[in-house]
Amino acid sequence: MNGLHDRKVTRGWNRRLAAALSLAVVLVAAGGAAAEEPWEPLLEPDPSVAKTLPLPEQERQVETLEQKGGFIGYGFVATDGYGGRAEPFGFLRSSRTGGLFYRNLQRDGNLEVEGAYLNEHDYHGDLLLDYQGDYRLHLRTESLFHNLDREILFSPNFQAGRVDPPRTPADYLAVQDPELDYGVSVVQDNADFRYRLHNYPLHVSLGYWRLVREGTKQQRFADIAFEGTPNTIYAAPRNVNQQTQEGRVGADVHLGPVDLAYEFKIRVFEDRQPIPSGPYVSRNDIAGNPETVGGVREHNENPDSRFISHTLKMHSSMSGGLVASGAYSVEQRENLSNLSDTTGAKYIREDLHNAAGDLSYIFNKEWSAAVKYRRQQLENDGRGEVTSVNFANPVVLVKSPMDTTRDTVTATISYHPRRDFTVTGEYRGQFQQRSNVSSLQSYTSWALPEDSASHRGVISANYRPVTGVRFNGSYSYTTVDHPSYGASYQEKHEGKLLASFIRNNGWGGSANLIVRREMNPDVQHFLVNLPVDPTVSTDVTYTAYPLTSRDRQVVNGNLIGWLVPLPGLTLGANYAYLDTRIDQSVLFSMVAVGHEAGSDFYDRSHVFGVSATYTGVDKLDLSLMLQQVRSASAFEPAFTSFSAGSDTSGITGITRQNTVVSQLSARGEYHFTPMLSSSLQYQVRNYDEKNPAYSLYNGTVHSVVATVAATW
Repeated sequence: MNGLHDRKVTRGWNRRLAAALSLAVVLVAAGGAAAEEPWEPLLEPDPSVAKTLPLPEQERQVETLEQKGGFIGYGFVATDGYGGRAEPFGFLRSSRTGGLFYRNLQRDGNLEVEGAYLNEHDYHGDLLLDYQGDYRLHLRTESLFHNLDREILFSPNFQAGRVDPPRTPADYLAVQDPELDYGVSVVQDNADFRYRLHNYPLHVSLGYWRLVREGTKQQRFADIAFEGTPNTIYAAPRNVNQQTQEGRVGADVHLGPVDLAYEFKIRVFEDRQPIPSGPYVSRNDIAGNPETVGGVREHNENPDSRFISHTLKMHSSMSGGLVASGAYSVEQRENLSNLSDTTGAKYIREDLHNAAGDLSYIFNKEWSAAVKYRRQQLENDGRGEVTSVNFANPVVLVKSPMDTTRDTVTATISYHPRRDFTVTGEYRGQFQQRSNVSSLQSYTSWALPEDSASHRGVISANYRPVTGVRFNGSYSYTTVDHPSYGASYQEKHEGKLLASFIRNNGWGGSANLIVRREMNPDVQHFLVNLPVDPTVSTDVTYTAYPLTSRDRQVVNGNLIGWLVPLPGLTLGANYAYLDTRIDQSVLFSMVAVGHEAGSDFYDRSHVFGVSATYTGVDKLDLSLMLQQVRSASAFEPAFTSFSAGSDTSGITGITRQNTVVSQLSARGEYHFTPMLSSSLQYQVRNYDEKNPAYSLYNGTVHSVVATVAATW
């Protein structure tokens, strides 16, 4: 039937073509007669003319492209010492490896499938199917493995004071977990489907996403208070089996000058392991009255949760260089806690309202401007009384959450006087309001500013003086009237500079520098008012501490260069420098003035790397890469003696780290034929911590991967 239909369509097309050409000749002849020129007989249509006209899409001949291939091999892995720091994202076991790919590209549809398997926790697969652009399906799965550290608790046990009767020293104990290899595999599955109405600008899309985390990690929890004894810190293995699922459905349509889009999304998190529990001792308050009951109690729950959102977007490209867009979304987050000894947490909700509007205008080829507005409103709902059987008085006093509103306005103007030069200026203002806050900490409110506003100005330039050379630079200044937290800044300066060049595809390089400074001369702290009079109240109250200062400086830079000295040989080198330094006053006690010390924290890294690739031989490809990262950090408080006979000596020694991470990778591939090849890759990674206190994580990982690949 299809062949018959195609022949009918072809004959009809030829008849229409012949009639059209005949009519054109008659009109030309008639025009010539009007000009009193000799009449010429009607000519038959030239077949060569018909051959030059485009054929209907259904009759076009498109050659099918088909490719397929794969590889098989084996990966050998050997470790010396602890390998989790040297290779944090790799399953440290030898395994078979392999992969396949298939591509079929036709006029009406495309099919692409590819996947690779390195080991049971490191693999990926991808499928893409498209039919005439009307139906599009994309499936993907991928997995990786994350090695996790095992922390060592303090040793030996010790005693320290307590504040409740009889105020005799309390025992501080550590319960260490057995020596195990901890790690979690992370699997992501994604499915997207889009349908386009063939002759109408309408799309309908469906999506599904899943994230699964499985493995074992170290769980650390504590039964510690200033009242009672003993005080114990526990480390124990905890099984991990968590799943997050997300579903999406949406539609978008083009309606003349306006594009509309809608999306509905639901995401559900589920912890499929039971809530851990542990032993807790009963404790009194500071006056000796019973406060907690003790016993085996649940702790460290990862509560189940649900997220739902509706989003509506609009976009319009009006005439005269004016473009407008807007969006509005309503989101709801809901806690689905499964605690059995605590009530009042389940079904607590947060409602978020997000609105956005953008407007841009191109005045002429030199000037353009844009204005953006964002608003986010967070409201808390579904909160009631919280009770716990762990307390002598089961009704627990908890702080009410904050409701917040945040408005952000951004205005940008760009000047483009020449093709090789652009200057852009930007202003960004952010204004935030909070509820349930106060100037001092309390059991019922948060010690945060009620209003906060930040203003940022940015000037940037882009210059390309000659082909292959480019310079980018920017400077920004930000000021905040009421910084929210101790690490927040009141004033910020930031400068960026980038230069890059390429010379005749034979050599090139780039340089990047970022300098940032953040300052806050008014950092707020609070002291506990002591002594507490238990005959009046056992509630703890606070007093504002004299303001301190904080200064943070960041310098990041990198250099990259590459060279092609010989055909097929490429050499490269790179260097990066990252430096962060913080100077601030640190309180070592929250009960008395004078227990502070000026302190410095620094974190500095040097990254060195060289590489070489050679493809000068027809059948042989070679590559070599070496990299070393040298990092150092420490917390350095000035020597200060306190009233209780303690001081800051020794802190720097136990916080200092000096780490060297080295890596070498070499790979060779030999092509026996254009369709058959073999490769061998060797890699070694070494983690070396110079501070003996942290040398537990030192180790080396060697890996060798041999594969045979073919296409057909």
